[in-house]
Amino acid sequence: MVRLVSDVWTYRKAGIDLSKHKLMHERALNAIKELAKKLGINVKDLSGYASSIMYKDKEIVLHVDGVGTKTLVLQKLNRLEVIGWDCVAMNVNDVVCIGAKPLALLDYIVLPESNEEIFGRVINGIVEASKVSNVAIVGGETAIMPDLVSGVDAACFVMAERLYDIPKRDLKGHVVIGIESWGLHANGYTLLRKIIESKLGSYNVKLEDIDISEEIGRPTAIYSNLILDALSKGLISSATHITGGAFTKLRRILSNSFDITLKMPEPKPIFKLIAKLGNVPLSEMYRVFNMGIGMVVTTPKDCVEEFMNLTSKYGFKSWVLGDIHSGKGKIYIKTFTGDIIEY
Repeated sequence: MVRLVSDVWTYRKAGIDLSKHKLMHERALNAIKELAKKLGINVKDLSGYASSIMYKDKEIVLHVDGVGTKTLVLQKLNRLEVIGWDCVAMNVNDVVCIGAKPLALLDYIVLPESNEEIFGRVINGIVEASKVSNVAIVGGETAIMPDLVSGVDAACFVMAERLYDIPKRDLKGHVVIGIESWGLHANGYTLLRKIIESKLGSYNVKLEDIDISEEIGRPTAIYSNLILDALSKGLISSATHITGGAFTKLRRILSNSFDITLKMPEPKPIFKLIAKLGNVPLSEMYRVFNMGIGMVVTTPKDCVEEFMNLTSKYGFKSWVLGDIHSGKGKIYIKTFTGDIIEY
């Protein structure tokens, strides 16, 4: 039964203030830059998807990420393997966005008590995703913390080698292509949980022909093999993984001299249901969720057809969303309802 509540839900109301999050990042970046300067080490791409340092003749990329509060949902749905899978997917999808090939990873799994079954299922997810990503697992840490945690959490640390120089900033005239997501992936779950729990009281609900537990328990798609293949063929000029901050992440490929304009396809029903249940403004939906697009790439006009054929070979749908043109560093999104959102 749907609880009729008229409140407008936002990420901030759910407990995530993205503006404060940005300030936290800036504080960390300032400290890291100061340390790097004192050590005489050049750390590149600190504010991007992953950072790197030069070691001898190679540029080594290091990255760490987790699954976030999606773990709370996956535990209730008894889909523990997805925790491990997503832990890998979030990392490999990020590092390829700066042209790096993931090589090896370490995992960090936290449990409230020793439980071989739970641990084994999370590890199985990590192993399966690593097979798909062609990444070696070289070790990890298992922490049992009965007084600190009440559920399962996991993170992965990935090492990669940078092979391609992206993103490029001068992308005027390049075409923007969106690659489908498998669902919500692993961002926006704090807002999702607050909406579902306050309006429906359970995740195991079918509403408007949507099996909510099935939709919100889907794993994150792994795009790394596709993106690396496209880079090796010279088909794309940038890649943007749509995670926290959603489409505002496209600022990373824009300079102040260009704008990006996107006409978005109609999202899967689960996204429209979330917006309806939580009375969430569309501007907030496209700032928090991937809305059916898990990766955005740019490509020269003469490479569009070949790239879209390549995405099909990897089992993904794709859409031409728009282009990059002269402007002032703005992102314009025309939603499936016809509304225009500016970031």
